[in-house]
Amino acid sequence: MRKLFLVFLMVVAVFAPISVNAAVDFTGYYCDPKQDLGDGTFYMTCHIVVTSTEEINHVSGQLILTNVILESIKTYDDWTSNNGLSSNVEFTASSGHTGTYTVADLLFTGDLSAEECEASFMPDSAIYEEPEIHVCKIVDGTYYGEDGTVVTEEEYYEQCCNYTCTIIDDKYYFDSNGNSVTYDEMVEDCSETDITVDPDEPIDNPQTGINYGYILLPIGIISIIVIIKVAKKNTKIYKI
Repeated sequence: MRKLFLVFLMVVAVFAPISVNAAVDFTGYYCDPKQDLGDGTFYMTCHIVVTSTEEINHVSGQLILTNVILESIKTYDDWTSNNGLSSNVEFTASSGHTGTYTVADLLFTGDLSAEECEASFMPDSAIYEEPEIHVCKIVDGTYYGEDGTVVTEEEYYEQCCNYTCTIIDDKYYFDSNGNSVTYDEMVEDCSETDITVDPDEPIDNPQTGINYGYILLPIGIISIIVIIKVAKKNTKIYKI
């Protein structure tokens, strides 16, 4: 069993490394010895190591797996794994890399009783791609502002949505200039403007929380009725 595994490691070391082009190669790809988990299974970590004389920020390839399962991927520096635990691996970085560097560690598990195991990596491409710039966009829950940098949700609304005299999610308040302010500051600044909520329905300006128009109208009606009744009563008194 041990001899077979050693043979496997030798196969990985000899045949798995493939140069993508003259400027990039993967001869540093290697796997650590398997570790017995004590329940008839083992885990093994393999390392994708790249050597490049040109800047690289995108790496992709295929995993050739026999009697092993990819359990997890750990990336280094600013590298990100794009395809989850698929055998079609793809990594991108926010900056270009040169020299010799580790892109990712791949953790595999397998059955100790298996006579043959393989975890080879066959690279497809290693290139530099101009990074996509997101301006005023929400990508995978991340907010990007007007200059393409990552911002908070509040900053995103302030920079990109042009909300004025608006309440968003009952936690962000924007004045007449589109600035994020406190609730009281918004109310004071928007005293002459209807305030919009979320921003579907405008509501009356809540300066005091009371709309006196609705109160004064019935009071006025009641007052007129009282005056008329008093006048009639007084008229009757004078006639007597």
